[in-house]
Amino acid sequence: MVLVIEPAAPADLALMVAQSYGLTAREFEIAQLVARGLATAEISEELFISPHTVRGHLKAVFGKAGISSRGELVALLFAG
Repeated sequence: MVLVIEPAAPADLALMVAQSYGLTAREFEIAQLVARGLATAEISEELFISPHTVRGHLKAVFGKAGISSRGELVALLFAG
């Protein structure tokens, strides 16, 4: 038997970080879209939700993670 240990893939690492902050699946989905560079209106169109709802999810994410900007969110989840 062989055991190989390697670093987690960026997507897996981002999911683990999101889970450690208690983000919901929807909040993580929105965070991923933010990382792709989508604006609030684009995220709302992509997910078929209102821009107000997107902003509410982002506010919740920022609060849970103790951050205050989209840039901080991307760095936290994806800059590992």
